[in-house]
Amino acid sequence: MKKYVLMLGLIFASLFTTYAQNNPVPEHLENKPFSKELLTFKLTNLEGNTISLGEVLEIHKGKKIVLDFWASWCRDCVLDVPAAKKLKRKTRHTDYVYISLDQEIDRWKKAIKRWNIEGDHYYIAEGWENELTKYIDLDWIPRYLVLDETGIIKIPKAIKISDKEIKELVD
Repeated sequence: MKKYVLMLGLIFASLFTTYAQNNPVPEHLENKPFSKELLTFKLTNLEGNTISLGEVLEIHKGKKIVLDFWASWCRDCVLDVPAAKKLKRKTRHTDYVYISLDQEIDRWKKAIKRWNIEGDHYYIAEGWENELTKYIDLDWIPRYLVLDETGIIKIPKAIKISDKEIKELVD
């Protein structure tokens, strides 16, 4: 009986993963900036201060930005860390902004230290269900968005940092 339950779970997970990976990107994300309303969305930085998404983007203005939505409990996210480090070493004009969906701030901070993840780090206090994740139609993590130097979303959805489109755009 346990084998059947496990097998059913694996089948369901596989179907969900396939759906998430193939789910179409919302039209409002393709070659457009974030909406003005969304730029007011609040994130928490490592020091515990709140900062708007617009302020975060302003910090990185003039550079390409890889937004990495992740969580410390996400196996796929953690497995992508070495590839992200490798890509970062090759790209000098791209900034990496990590947005965590962790449920606990302490776990988030410990994971950053444990895996030595360098970049600009933020935490979404509301967790998975919030204005930002709804706007980007977040259905899977890790999830990467790439913005050009002017803040236009050039890659609205990638689930691997090694995605060919990401490599081509940030090189």
